Amino acid sequence: MRRSNNGILLLGLLFISLVVVIIILSSFTGESDQDLYLRDVKEVEAVTSKMIETNFQQELITALKNEGYKPTGSIAYTIFSMDKKELTVVLHGIDTSRRKAENYIQDLTNQLSTSIGLGNFDVTVVEDKD
Repeated sequence: MRRSNNGILLLGLLFISLVVVIIILSSFTGESDQDLYLRDVKEVEAVTSKMIETNFQQELITALKNEGYKPTGSIAYTIFSMDKKELTVVLHGIDTSRRKAENYIQDLTNQLSTSIGLGNFDVTVVEDKD
């Protein structure tokens, strides 16, 4: 009887040790939250630098004016990572249908941003009523 208790105890310790080793190894394989955060910060810095270098905001305003739109000059952008970027364009009066204008401005923005290596933005158009 004593011998079987020792065997069960040994088997239990072996099982617990195996579980602990698996947990430790699985924590090493994934990126930590800090690593992910630092990678995102570097991506945001890279996108921001590229936007400044290429004068992206002014290029977009010029492209919108050339297409007959009346940008106020207010363009806001939020960059979460290289894959997730948002841009808001403020325009005076939209002469055509709003949905058609939004789609066109989305395409125009992404054409310009892709040509300079920034990838695509999710674009929102806001109409300045003043």
